[in-house]
Amino acid sequence: MLGVKKFSILSIWGAVLSSGSVDLWGNEGVSSKAESLLQNANSIAVYLTNSLLTGLLVSLLLVLVIRLLMRNGIHSVPQRGQALVESLIDTLGGILEPIVGKHLFRSVFPLLLGYFVFILIQNLSGLLPGIGSIGFERDGHCLGIFRPMNADLNATLALALIASLAWTYFCVRCVGISGLCGHIFGNKADKKEVHRIVYLLLFFVFFGVGFVECLSIVFRIVSLSFRLYGNVFGGENLLHNMYAMSEFLTSGGLAQTDFYALLHSFSVSLAVLLHWGIRLLGYFLPLPFYFLEFLIGLVQAFVFTLLVAVYIGLICNHDEEELMRKV
Repeated sequence: MLGVKKFSILSIWGAVLSSGSVDLWGNEGVSSKAESLLQNANSIAVYLTNSLLTGLLVSLLLVLVIRLLMRNGIHSVPQRGQALVESLIDTLGGILEPIVGKHLFRSVFPLLLGYFVFILIQNLSGLLPGIGSIGFERDGHCLGIFRPMNADLNATLALALIASLAWTYFCVRCVGISGLCGHIFGNKADKKEVHRIVYLLLFFVFFGVGFVECLSIVFRIVSLSFRLYGNVFGGENLLHNMYAMSEFLTSGGLAQTDFYALLHSFSVSLAVLLHWGIRLLGYFLPLPFYFLEFLIGLVQAFVFTLLVAVYIGLICNHDEEELMRKV
């Protein structure tokens, strides 16, 4: 049996439509993990989850939109689609170039730009009609057909692992394996400023610090994945709860409370006026949270991209910083 919770990006439409639909969700909230759409399949199709399906469809839509914007090719006088793409590249490039360094910027920027656009679109996909709201009943609870890709920890973990591999590649390409090991385990003290014995003893100190640095590098994967997953998943739960509250208000749930009965005994006209005012408010209640989720999706895409750039710049941009100090 198919059910619909919210059906439109405009909350007033969603509240109207959902008030007349079959409520399979109840108060169970959003599942903390993605669920298989073909649970009884005997092939690799069992791994087709609602988040993976959404990620594939949104990615395909993203490619089609970019191709549509650039369908007329590149012109010296930018058209509307080309101007939009160029403004995004210029704005993001101006922020990231000083972080990763000019010598590596042209190689790293396609990765960073891809991360920003991909994560942003996937984050905002939760605001599209039907995402996280249309589902069917299975084992007594509703299984959503669509779920934002970044509301699945597997997806954010994959993004973090790719970022870690890219960090390793660019660092080795820029400073070499010996340079990378020297940055992590090497002695950072200046021979001219400390005694020789102290300088030798500092080798053991910085070697121990290097192991701590290795742990921090490993935990970057955890921090990147959990930060993105937590914000997107929390936003899905927030919208779910706001729509549940909207349904309660628009369906006249206030009239079933003891407060309304007390107010009705005091003044019938005031109780009726409050009842219809609360019902009207319920239609617009989820709307501000859409704008909040839009801002969170934008900020989290930028934070993820910025952190990847910072991690790369800490190793690869070190020589440029030293050169600027000498100048």
